[in-house]
Amino acid sequence: MPKPNRTTFIALVVLEDAIRKLEASGPLQPPQHGVRLALAYLYSITLTKNRDPFDALWRILTGRDNHAAKVRSTLAGTQFGRICQEIGVKQDIELGAAFARVRQGNAAN
Repeated sequence: MPKPNRTTFIALVVLEDAIRKLEASGPLQPPQHGVRLALAYLYSITLTKNRDPFDALWRILTGRDNHAAKVRSTLAGTQFGRICQEIGVKQDIELGAAFARVRQGNAAN
């Protein structure tokens, strides 16, 4: 799988950040325009046009799912992985390291 382009990477960073906020503070309060834009953009580049992981992640992030709070971050991570698969991005150590660099303020992809 190829390395994601810059726009795709930034959209993934937005989702990864939202999942971290979910873990730390609980469900996000809508409208969450950045998260919605990231989901819409990533859906627009899907390989199969399967909306399920995008809709599921939105419901999980906003607490509109039927799951206990303690399992939401795990479920969000699962949906994030499905989204990566849908857009053809390999979720590997290199991607995780790139996310860590962004969190540390070194935005080099």
